[in-house]
Amino acid sequence: MGQPFNTFFVAQQVYGPDGRPVEGLYVDRNGDGVINDQDYVYYKRPYPLVTLGFSSNLTYKKLALAFTLRSNLGNYVYNSNAANYGTYANAQGSTNFVNNLSPDVLNTGFTRQQVFSDYYVQNASFLRCDNISLGYNVGKVLGASTLRITGNVQNAFVVTKYKGLDPEVLNAASPTSGATFGIDSNFYPRARTYTLGLALGF
Repeated sequence: MGQPFNTFFVAQQVYGPDGRPVEGLYVDRNGDGVINDQDYVYYKRPYPLVTLGFSSNLTYKKLALAFTLRSNLGNYVYNSNAANYGTYANAQGSTNFVNNLSPDVLNTGFTRQQVFSDYYVQNASFLRCDNISLGYNVGKVLGASTLRITGNVQNAFVVTKYKGLDPEVLNAASPTSGATFGIDSNFYPRARTYTLGLALGF
């Protein structure tokens, strides 16, 4: 087809004057009055056009600061959580309990699933800080020649316009592996980890 590998194949969503997607209304591209896969389009790709990385180590007197940044630009993700759970029909489960809904239902107002809508193919460009480390060299203390105190944060922050939990899909795989790529069905965000370290030298 001449499309990039794993390009999304979706229906072209129609939007109302308020900018919200119109439930069940898609562009009839072949004009036959029926919306089916003959009207679907290849739309966006999950792989970034640009991948960036930056790391730095800074020292000032007894202080040392280190951090690592990564960025993907031009990649898209299908927000499966919003597509599957962002509808009011999902509020009532089969066990007569109220189910959790994706907050995206407040953006769409969908009552039923619209899983083939290109609305759910969302820009997942991001800037992530993988690690921040701050150290302080105390010097001699309690008979030790050196004492160093360090604090570290893993997964410090992420900047993105993506509406799901994480723009960097955790089930991602290489194009040759055959696994699903670019589908965000994760329910839990990545953990942010804080550590404190003490190093004594004798």
